[in-house]
Amino acid sequence: MNKRTKKWTQYIVMTLIALAIAFIVYSTVTQSKSKAVGVGDDAPEFELQKMDGSTVKMSDYKGKGVILNFWGTWCEPCKREMPALSENYEEYKGKNVEVLAIHLRKTPQQVEQFFSGLKKEVHLPVAFDKDNEVADAYGIDPLPTTVVIDKNGKVKAIHKGEMNDQTIKNYMNTVTP
Repeated sequence: MNKRTKKWTQYIVMTLIALAIAFIVYSTVTQSKSKAVGVGDDAPEFELQKMDGSTVKMSDYKGKGVILNFWGTWCEPCKREMPALSENYEEYKGKNVEVLAIHLRKTPQQVEQFFSGLKKEVHLPVAFDKDNEVADAYGIDPLPTTVVIDKNGKVKAIHKGEMNDQTIKNYMNTVTP
């Protein structure tokens, strides 16, 4: 083999190695995204600690419609939608629809300050996803994101971003058993 042939062979081998690495990275990134829950999927099971110290599991909601609202105290859209979510929860909980506000950190004092700083009173069950395991399982990004689950545990909708009162009512009606 002459020098020129050796050089071309090295370039080809290096290019193939680079392409193989790029493919592995691409496959890894897209595969982890595809693990996130989608509409029509079963809602992943979880167990989280609530504000009052008790635990809550997805299986606790069997036979009920569920609205999982992922939020953070630093999130301005979360602040704006929280009163409407609370009002609708009060109206629909008698119709077998539950709401769980899942805060993406474990900071009870910040949550209490957040709620006391709102213009309207908010009464929602709050749980903490301090390691973002549940948020990752549900593919949550950005905040707020709301996952709507029917009485059979199937995801009916995923709403990314702020919801208004009418949107919340529509989702509540969607999962009313």
